[in-house]
Amino acid sequence: MKSLHNHTLLYDTDCPLCSTYTNAFIKTRLLDSTGRITYEKGVELYAGNIDQTRARNEIALVNTATGEVKYGIESLLFIISSGFPFLQKISQNKILIALLKKLYAFVSFNRKVIATSANYTKQTCVPDFNIYYRLLYILITALFTSTVLLKYSYMLKGLVPPSNMIREYMICFGQIVFQTVILLCIRSKKILVFDYVGNMMTVSLIGALLLLPMLLLNHLIVLSPLINLAFFFAVVLFMFLHHKRRVRNLQAPFWLSYTWVLYRCLVLLFIL
Repeated sequence: MKSLHNHTLLYDTDCPLCSTYTNAFIKTRLLDSTGRITYEKGVELYAGNIDQTRARNEIALVNTATGEVKYGIESLLFIISSGFPFLQKISQNKILIALLKKLYAFVSFNRKVIATSANYTKQTCVPDFNIYYRLLYILITALFTSTVLLKYSYMLKGLVPPSNMIREYMICFGQIVFQTVILLCIRSKKILVFDYVGNMMTVSLIGALLLLPMLLLNHLIVLSPLINLAFFFAVVLFMFLHHKRRVRNLQAPFWLSYTWVLYRCLVLLFIL
């Protein structure tokens, strides 16, 4: 496997996802040691070649010898297939490329709510807001979270009333409505409702993923509902602390984390 020379990626330093996979390209020698630079530096060096708006949405790969620029999934496939020539056939499959472009756009347009940063309000490499992909992200995470919580409720038999999918959907989407109404009442220009809701749903997604190992363990051995409940509250505590960090990064009112908890307490009172 040989390194791709004379090519430089412009990556978002405030995006953990971007930093991780571009660093992996360097470590695996798909790119040489100078194969990536920050977005800010890149638009200065290659101002005449780079579409700055597109580069914020789709990672740009500059051919430093010719000035040619590839974006998004095309740039990533070009790097990977250069190291693994047998994968070049992928770029010839139009259906697969179309699907990969959709998947890439889904992640890229939501990357700031998937992986947060303390510099959230000062970042320059911020993707355009795409309501379609944001709503799709909120919908997918809500459905996944509701499904996991339903499965987990079966392991709390005797401690909480039996649940069903409709109730779990109502609780999850009710949380979105509850927090959105509060944000709209604030009428603060500093808060982007869809950014907050996206971050909130990432917290829910993380919580659901943390519950999966316990779900698997209960399929192998039968644990006491009290143990499952204790683990659940430990996950909720972690979610609360993580929610507070994301709210702080957004520079939103700190008490949003407490209205998030308030809604869950109201739901619990209703259920019990």
